[in-house]
Amino acid sequence: MTRTQIKSGLFLSFFIFFISFSVSALVIEDDYFGYSLDIPEGFQLTSQTDDGLSYLFTHPELPVELAIRLYINDNTTNSNEILNQTLDKLNAQKEIDSFFWNTSICSVSSFKFNLQEEKAGWSVCSPTVKNKGFVVLLCYSPASKEQACEKFIISTINSLCIEKNYHNTPGIITTYAFPAEGKKNIQLKIADKKINTSIDNADIEAAQFVIDTEYSVLKMYAKHKLWKEAWIRYYRLIYRDNYGRLNKVSSDIKNAFREMNKTGEISNFNLFMAQSILSWTQNFEYQRAKTAFESDFTSLPAVLCGTGNDCDSRSMLICVLMNSMGIDSIMLFSPEYSHAIAAIDLKEPGQTYTLKENNKNYLLGETTAKITWGMISSNHADKSKWIPVIFN
Repeated sequence: MTRTQIKSGLFLSFFIFFISFSVSALVIEDDYFGYSLDIPEGFQLTSQTDDGLSYLFTHPELPVELAIRLYINDNTTNSNEILNQTLDKLNAQKEIDSFFWNTSICSVSSFKFNLQEEKAGWSVCSPTVKNKGFVVLLCYSPASKEQACEKFIISTINSLCIEKNYHNTPGIITTYAFPAEGKKNIQLKIADKKINTSIDNADIEAAQFVIDTEYSVLKMYAKHKLWKEAWIRYYRLIYRDNYGRLNKVSSDIKNAFREMNKTGEISNFNLFMAQSILSWTQNFEYQRAKTAFESDFTSLPAVLCGTGNDCDSRSMLICVLMNSMGIDSIMLFSPEYSHAIAAIDLKEPGQTYTLKENNKNYLLGETTAKITWGMISSNHADKSKWIPVIFN
């Protein structure tokens, strides 16, 4: 298996394992091993072992299964050996490769095995930060439907998070398929100040891969009862990938604002930063997808490099920057309005959205008209038509 294949393809026991079947989606969190999964809507837990180290999820509407196997490390093995052993138990055909993800050496493989019928899919193995264990994911479908299910499978595996400090970083499959290629310098102009910063040369292509993958999954839920939850997950996974790619950009913008206020003359500094970033995004070139087969969303690395963009890309960019600066922000989208806006936790006058999860009032920010925070057009003012996306 090669990186090119990916690019073109597309405890319930004593371990205090916690699975949350929430209204929004199936979220898996393991407090003992310290990993989590944000898998597509609809998966159901169908079996588990008594030792709490193995369990199986199946999807009632798609021919896809997700198997999770946990290993307690004896300090004599590595991810490559663990994944090889796991696939050998299935007598699977495999091509294992190793790579660096976050702070660990991980392994990935495409594989095929026969269990009443031929199955095919993708698997990964990563060390866990807590308790020095390993987590193995195997996600697969009947081999005859592998091509149709591949992006769903990749999306499922790519949602793996090993530790909370690495939650908002590119996923394990994306990192393998798109290794760093070196610095790409860019210059931004915010509040009349030129800011020199950089992204990686691979960031635009890698971020687009995630958008395309998640949009393919989203389209599967177009007429599904969980369509709203699917949209929220779509934005959540894109945010995670983009946030990690903009770490240096966020830091450089934050430092530039500090330089602007080094004498402390700006009385309401948080509002100044928020309004400067909002005004900056309002001047971007407006552009939407040309066909229904592609997402409207422009990746944030591409936005920073001057690619035209729509309201949801601008709103998410604001959320990335505000959250990185310690100002809590959410995104609101409305299928009825065909629109998206940002909202921040600032106690300032204006129109707000009350988030029921924390009872906070978030100040609304419109990115496609040159207005200030707290203003929204009357034809978008019905707050019952807005759906919140919480990123933190």
